[in-house]
Amino acid sequence: MTVEWQGIHPGTHVLFFTNGAYLGTATAKPYGYTQVIGKTRDTVSVQYRWPNPEDALCCPQGGPSVVTFTLNGTSIQAQGQFPPD
Repeated sequence: MTVEWQGIHPGTHVLFFTNGAYLGTATAKPYGYTQVIGKTRDTVSVQYRWPNPEDALCCPQGGPSVVTFTLNGTSIQAQGQFPPD
């Protein structure tokens, strides 16, 4: 599930659930320019982009980076590179 909001600095949180139980978010803080690009029964692939220092907020050139989240029992394992802070 994603939670998105609009505004000057839009952002997205990716939330994980299994069998009706909440497992947590993909990241501790939400990121802008985040998109779920694929999913299977046990995985979710999330694409992250980010603005470089010289980029306008409308047009981020950083990335893309794809992180794949895999359900392992009742926990989520992430593989890939997250955006820089």
